[in-house]
Amino acid sequence: MTIVFIGGSPGVGKTTVAKMLAEKLNAEYVSVAELALNENIVLGYDEKRAAYIVDERALRARFRELSSAKRVVVDSHVANVVPPEMVEVAVILRLDPRELEKRLSARGYPRNKVVENVQAEILDVCLIEAVRVFGFDAVFEVDTSGKKPQEVLDEILNILIERRGMKPGSVNWFEKLGEVAYEYLKENYTNT
Repeated sequence: MTIVFIGGSPGVGKTTVAKMLAEKLNAEYVSVAELALNENIVLGYDEKRAAYIVDERALRARFRELSSAKRVVVDSHVANVVPPEMVEVAVILRLDPRELEKRLSARGYPRNKVVENVQAEILDVCLIEAVRVFGFDAVFEVDTSGKKPQEVLDEILNILIERRGMKPGSVNWFEKLGEVAYEYLKENYTNT
């Protein structure tokens, strides 16, 4: 089994694009969150973050057990639950933090969870983790800001075919947003 990993902060469009990609590639789609919940591979629930705590070691072992001749498209904001040796390519979706804030607020996320995820996006948390786990050469970025899912899918398909695209470090929210990025980063400290 080879894995195409689609990662990024919650709300950037991972699930939509990963499902489209799996269909286009005739691959199996796996949501790490759904796999963990359906197979009870969780350690508990974090009330403050309103999120389940997955058993990362058990998830890596479960992926190794899932033998398949097909490609698998994995959707997760957590890279280290996937065995790196199985990953063909990792694409981290990025989204303008202002748009991300709107999407997460519209989902009804509590303000602290919105802020935490917007800050993670600004600070490249998912990208840095993907590079640490899969290595620089396997990781690409796609900025989804202002793009339709089909446009994002086309970019990912080009990455898979050509093994070329935006490399880690291409998206820089500090450069694009200036002082707005710093305001987001300060918010959590004043509201905790």
